[in-house]
Amino acid sequence: MFIAKIEDKVMCKSPSGNKLYWLITSEKGAPHFEMRYIEIPPGGKSSYGHHEHEHEVFIIKGRGEIRGKGNSNKGADKSEPLWPGLAVFVAGNEEHQWINSSNEEPFGFICVVPKGAESELKPPC
Repeated sequence: MFIAKIEDKVMCKSPSGNKLYWLITSEKGAPHFEMRYIEIPPGGKSSYGHHEHEHEVFIIKGRGEIRGKGNSNKGADKSEPLWPGLAVFVAGNEEHQWINSSNEEPFGFICVVPKGAESELKPPC
């Protein structure tokens, strides 16, 4: 068993300036998936793009949006509003962007990815 705590020693910043707290990782014994808490500051957003791997996300705090084309990657972008208690599945290679739609509070969510999928963003940063 391993219990993690959100603290600066497990935090890195993404290329777009968002905080990524690595909570459960392969270094702690997780054989298949890694869990992060991501916090986007007021008015912030992630980069727009896609990854080969899937994401499973659970919104914890704030208000935000996910923007993308869906898993077909065809047609115009669409945005869906997000709030605490919602879960989002982003398929591999699905274009997407996380947006904090508030100018007052952070937008925070748990994000689970396959082991090693985003190792370049892990501590040490």
